[in-house]
Amino acid sequence: MTTRAGEPGGFRRGLRSLALGSAMSALWPTYLLLLAYVARQAPWPRSMSILGCSTLIGLALALFVHELIRWATRPAGWAEHYLGMPGPLARQLGRAGRFATAAAAVLVLPAYLIDNGLILPDGRTLGAPAFSRFLVLAFEVVLWGAFIHLLRARSALMASLALEPEGESATDGSRIQAGLAWVSRRRRWAAIVMVAAFGAIIVLDVRGYSYSARRLAVAGLQTAVLIALGVAAYRAAARAIDRHVGRWARPRRRRNWAVAITSAMARRAAGHSRRDEAADRPAPASADDPAQTEVSPADLAAGLRKLAGAAIAGLGVLAIAWLWELDLAFVRFLLGQSLWSLDEQTSVTVGDIVQAGAFLVAGVLLWRYMTAIFTLTLFHRMPDDPGVRFAVVTLCRYAVLAITAFAALSAVRLDMARISVVLAALGVGLGFGLQEIISNFVCGIILLLERPIRIGDVVTVADTTGRVDRIHIRATTIVNGDNQSMIVPNRQFITGNLVNWTHKDKILRITIKLGVAYGSDPDEVSELLLSVARRDPDVVMSPAPAAMMEGFGDSALLFVLYAHVPDPGLIGTARHRMCAEIQRRFAEAGIDIPYPIREVRLSGLPAGREEAALPATARHDGATVVPPEPHARVATPVNTRVGERD
Repeated sequence: MTTRAGEPGGFRRGLRSLALGSAMSALWPTYLLLLAYVARQAPWPRSMSILGCSTLIGLALALFVHELIRWATRPAGWAEHYLGMPGPLARQLGRAGRFATAAAAVLVLPAYLIDNGLILPDGRTLGAPAFSRFLVLAFEVVLWGAFIHLLRARSALMASLALEPEGESATDGSRIQAGLAWVSRRRRWAAIVMVAAFGAIIVLDVRGYSYSARRLAVAGLQTAVLIALGVAAYRAAARAIDRHVGRWARPRRRRNWAVAITSAMARRAAGHSRRDEAADRPAPASADDPAQTEVSPADLAAGLRKLAGAAIAGLGVLAIAWLWELDLAFVRFLLGQSLWSLDEQTSVTVGDIVQAGAFLVAGVLLWRYMTAIFTLTLFHRMPDDPGVRFAVVTLCRYAVLAITAFAALSAVRLDMARISVVLAALGVGLGFGLQEIISNFVCGIILLLERPIRIGDVVTVADTTGRVDRIHIRATTIVNGDNQSMIVPNRQFITGNLVNWTHKDKILRITIKLGVAYGSDPDEVSELLLSVARRDPDVVMSPAPAAMMEGFGDSALLFVLYAHVPDPGLIGTARHRMCAEIQRRFAEAGIDIPYPIREVRLSGLPAGREEAALPATARHDGATVVPPEPHARVATPVNTRVGERD
């Protein structure tokens, strides 16, 4: 099983394995170092002891690097286990590294001994600068050939830079490779440029510019190693983020223990089992509900990967500038160049523009990744309240916007004293033309601070009822029952009539009114209604359900049932289940639910046609028709089409 640095404990195990491999690779080099110490202390001429000691030390270093590369890049070795490096790429880099180490031992070590005067035949320093230069050129040509072999079109290195998600998981492959797609699309041109740059360095060395060539070669090699380390660090960080993002994005859940205990005691007293206590718990938030859903792990991971990539890139740029010994005096000279003058004593320089741009970039990054940063650092310590988190993020974004704007303007010498002149000129226009926008903006700030509504609340405002989805700078989005997004200006929530159905909590009451036939036992009806409410899985026991008789109707005894559900979204399904169960239970108990009965009496019909026109048992839509008495009269005719009338 492959163990990677992003897995729990993988980083520590990788370091321990690397330390053990380094110790194993240092066995024979340590023996050579002991021989070097013996050669240095041996009773023979000093010239031989210095030469032997230096040669053995160089060979020990080359042997250690050779053995460490061989151990790390062997099949199923450290590079594959902990760096996630493909097997063919690890073997190719291992062969190239061992070849370069052997070439350095054969060519660079003699040149080093000659250049530093460590070869002393007969006590005289051996001077052979041409031969030393030839050895260095030979080593450069050998490295150039190995470099061309690594960057050929069908090499394992170029195949790995293709960044195709074949054979890799969605988290470890496609997500990480998406961040390096720019390198993938331009890998061949980059390879051609690097090979040409290496050849140019060799040409410079051949033409006699040895110092410049070696300086470019060393700095270029260090830059390549630094880029490789940066890519490896980004891949390791991305794997760690993908591995742990689920735990970072998981909100803290707090249960209302008072409600739970009260509900459990009520159920125990009613004789229900422990399994029925699950009905006390609020229904879990739906993943499709934007008001209840936290920052998704995929979005958080994407944001953290981008932040990690930006941080690694920024540190890499600083490190490359240090490697190439960028002249700070020259940089300060460029930044100090004046672009324009505000007055006789104040001017805007290139450095001011760069500083303002840096402030703007930092502000944009903070604005964009504010949610991801707070989810990683703060939200797991806060209560699980989406409204609080949304308010915190929104207010902090407004603060970052104001601070960024002020800092950027100050960087280009536009302080508040200069800006006040412009603001005074725009004051009249802002006061009249943008009055509504400013009013809605201020009302939005009040909504976020006072929080009369929160994300996920069910509200009624301006004859619109729905769930609060987003609170923006100018308006608030409400999603109604038809899944329509209603854009309501923030001013309506402050100056208009507002009903927040879930301001205190999300528990709402269901009211079911019904009538039973006269002669039914009121206590029996109440107990049946209560038992139906207590057995419903969505009804909470605190507040407890209640059933009572309200009064006497025209043809029925009027009852009402009150029950509470933990979320507004459960009202419809709970009402349906309870109504269906009430009808079934009443039918089993023989309790009738009567329908209204109307009696219609007609008069003025001839005596011989009464019975033929309207039988005594005739019914129409629940209305009983009684034959009229002879010679009876009514002042107003009845407008009911039950039968014909003369």
